Amino acid sequence: MLTSKPIKDSKKSVAYIRVSSQKQVDEGVSIAAQKRRIKEYAKFKGLTLDDSDILIEKSVSGGVPIWDRPVGRVLKRKLMTGDYSNLITMKLDRMFRLVSDMLATVDELNDANISFHIVDMNGEAVDTSTPMGRFFLTMMGAMAEMERGLISERTQIGMNQLKADHKKFTHSIYGWDVDPNGMLIPNWIEQSHIDYMKWQIDTNGMSAASVARSLNRQGITGKRGGKWQGNAITRVTSNKFHLERKKFPHPGNWGSKPWQRF
Repeated sequence: MLTSKPIKDSKKSVAYIRVSSQKQVDEGVSIAAQKRRIKEYAKFKGLTLDDSDILIEKSVSGGVPIWDRPVGRVLKRKLMTGDYSNLITMKLDRMFRLVSDMLATVDELNDANISFHIVDMNGEAVDTSTPMGRFFLTMMGAMAEMERGLISERTQIGMNQLKADHKKFTHSIYGWDVDPNGMLIPNWIEQSHIDYMKWQIDTNGMSAASVARSLNRQGITGKRGGKWQGNAITRVTSNKFHLERKKFPHPGNWGSKPWQRF
């Protein structure tokens, strides 16, 4: 929680820049663009912004609360000194992805007498030191979160349809292969391993961790060749998509092992 301290300089500012992908970090384009626009904004508003007070967060998702990010923690320590009266960022999503995080943080800034400036909010600058600026920010943040929710919902609907059609819906899934037409078909060797996992847990009372150790001793690897962990065993055996294999013919020798289910 930020504490309210007497502001020593009403113009002194700190800026926060975030790039979420390593590609953006390597190219540096996004960082340079944000930095230039922020410095231009500070100059236009008559704010003091030293280069040492421009903080850059690299390869961190905006879904992580601002104060939990590595550079976000540095930012908070700076603001707690009482030396800064303004916090500047390029766009809302550079600081926040969650409305709850945004509202809580803006409240903290207001309580500490720190104004929050967004250089580009759909083409307009926003300053939360004014009631209208805070209202506008709240409304835009809520709309942005709603849009992300709708995108997530549409993505899930699409994935469910792909599952129903037995089409590839993820990078890889243990127990299944992708044929040349992009259709998922059972990998019966892996399906037998899945049945073995279930048999050991349900019939023999083994723990998921014990089953993982058993598979590793036998040299049975995961889809991408890695060793098994207990949580992976639980995830694979609880995946209801494996029931879809009933729509495919079993191999001729299926059922010869005590653990193989029909």
